[in-house]
Amino acid sequence: MARVTHVRKAQQRYETVPVIDEATGEPKRTQVMKNGEPKMTRAKAGRPARPVFMTVTVQDKTKPLPPYTCDSCHQPIEVGTPYKHITPKSGPYGGHKRTRHESCPTWQVWEYSNSWSARIAQATHDFDVSNAESTDDVQSALDDVAAAIKELAEESRETAGNIEDGFGHPTSQSEEAEQRADDLDGWADEISGADIPDLPEPEPRWFVTNGDGVASDLFEEDGYDSEMDAEQALASHRDDNDEEPGEDGEFDDGFEIEEITPDEPTEEQLNDWRDEVLDACSIVDESPV
Repeated sequence: MARVTHVRKAQQRYETVPVIDEATGEPKRTQVMKNGEPKMTRAKAGRPARPVFMTVTVQDKTKPLPPYTCDSCHQPIEVGTPYKHITPKSGPYGGHKRTRHESCPTWQVWEYSNSWSARIAQATHDFDVSNAESTDDVQSALDDVAAAIKELAEESRETAGNIEDGFGHPTSQSEEAEQRADDLDGWADEISGADIPDLPEPEPRWFVTNGDGVASDLFEEDGYDSEMDAEQALASHRDDNDEEPGEDGEFDDGFEIEEITPDEPTEEQLNDWRDEVLDACSIVDESPV
């Protein structure tokens, strides 16, 4: 991945111009050194190695440049604003500096690289079960990832065919592309067939009800872990509302404490189940390519 450099405050940028040697009227140059020795060009036939020189430049304060533009929100990065930048070495943005506000999301590898690993990372990135509420939700997410990977497999297989057509016979590159396609297809099948843990069964909970077996919306929607917790919640509610018992020591607000088995598992149960799902579906993160 490209190295992200963070800058605390953006500075005003200026156009750089060459420094003119007063004696010659020509741009001033300085010799480039490497490990304490003059850096030399590579010698070629009929052309000996020569020392490398670099033109000396300076910022021209009379020629301000516009601020960088954030390639996420597409707004200018104003002077004094924290920002970050990368300069990918290869891919569609190889050698070009890219900038973003510090508060904007950082780059995903597929945003600046078209390598197979980057594209596979993009295909699996959207696998998300944080809001899944059924095994069908999980299966749908797995199938989406598998479909994206199969598309990559088909593309790799087409690449293999194009190489063979061009050369008129298989080559090491076409065989590599064909093997990659087979590996991706097999991986996609494993993802679709991942063993999804069963949804947890709802557990009995203690609820504050209106005496009709229906939980009151004045209390926790998912109920309480114990009868004592429900009783404490009801007592706190009565204290906050200055409720007093009657002469018989009973309250007439109609609230009762009841143990009820809800129709659906609680959010806590679902969160634990989602963690199990992520462990069971770890195949999504195990790319063979």
